[in-house]
Amino acid sequence: MAASDERDFLDELIDLQSDWQAFSHPLGDIADSLMEDPEKKKRWNPADYKEVPTVNSMRCVHMSMHDSSICTRCLDICPTDSIHIGEKTIKIDETCRKCGLCSAVCPADALFVRSRMPKNLYEMVARKASAYKHCYITCTRALGRLPYGNEVVLACVGLIPRDVWFALLADYNNISVYLPTGICEKCRTVTGEEMLADEIAAGEEWADATVGLEVDEADLDHEYTRAYKRSQFVSSALHAGERLMTGVNPALAGAKAIAAKMQDHAKRVNALTSTLENAVGARTSANKQRMLTARRKIMLEALQRTPSLAACITGLEVPVCDSSICTMCGDCATACATHAIEVDKRGNVHVEVPYCTNCGFCVSACPEGALSLVPLDARELVVPDPYAEEIAKKKAEAKAEAKKLVDKGKKQLNKVGDLLESLDANT
Repeated sequence: MAASDERDFLDELIDLQSDWQAFSHPLGDIADSLMEDPEKKKRWNPADYKEVPTVNSMRCVHMSMHDSSICTRCLDICPTDSIHIGEKTIKIDETCRKCGLCSAVCPADALFVRSRMPKNLYEMVARKASAYKHCYITCTRALGRLPYGNEVVLACVGLIPRDVWFALLADYNNISVYLPTGICEKCRTVTGEEMLADEIAAGEEWADATVGLEVDEADLDHEYTRAYKRSQFVSSALHAGERLMTGVNPALAGAKAIAAKMQDHAKRVNALTSTLENAVGARTSANKQRMLTARRKIMLEALQRTPSLAACITGLEVPVCDSSICTMCGDCATACATHAIEVDKRGNVHVEVPYCTNCGFCVSACPEGALSLVPLDARELVVPDPYAEEIAKKKAEAKAEAKKLVDKGKKQLNKVGDLLESLDANT
């Protein structure tokens, strides 16, 4: 056990408090459940965790290129063939199982589940992983009951894209998937198992970490982290008197800390977007707004904080152009939903790597075959901060100035010491 994890007197007090609460309220949750109004009691309903994906036809490459061969990812992953792409609209019919897999495979965010956007997925898991010793991600079919505080219930675990898995695993080491043996084999969302296996495997490789797997509900642990319990206990002790006067609830102390942590994460994502726009420009030469997909924002924020993980990110490819056969038709730029690629007036093809979703649609759209995909060096995804050098310079100057003051102080002290010695010698 690490020194920081050794128990101390505060842990003993927390245990005593828990034991006393159990003694003074012996029936615990059973009594609370019996006294609860049956009509107001929340009941397990799988539909509460499912949602029909929202469509943004403007971002669909299939539609913008009027070429069904360029992208069929959502059609291929849908287990019920519920998605229909016409000339002007994308429709999802009533046979949709609301699994959300189409949103996970769409590189352009043309399909998305509002309550399960990458930012929401990250925060849902991060909040629970911050408060509990273990966080479990599972599906409605596997759980079959109301979730505990550290359980994240999804329509299908496969709707978490690898970018989000990467960010979560880079930040937390207590995340597991709970799926009983054979649960996916019996599920009618037949494409989900392969999807979740691929996305988790990629996330694990990129983050150089692993996702835990639990198959038996009896092995699930629902205990708070030591830090979370200590935060609540200390807040309770500090505000014992204040609580009587103002109604302060110290149990919210840990929750507030986690909320602040999520706010900091959101600020870093927004700062990353601004930094990237300042570094490469928010618009193309044709005045089209470049767009970071929701999942790429989450990935880049994690990579920005831990650039060393770039060495683990493999499998991504970016387009390069053979200018000798390029006719400047611009089909590649039309096929790019995020406007990461553009052809300038001189016929040069530019790719802004952080905005590129590595989908390869531009290569498929090029009629001359001038574009090809090459492996991406993930270090190019680390966004350069134009102010970093200036900040580092100011820190170095401040450090040098502080050293001068210290040296000056030492010299003055030495002079005083010499003076005292001379006076002592004269006496």
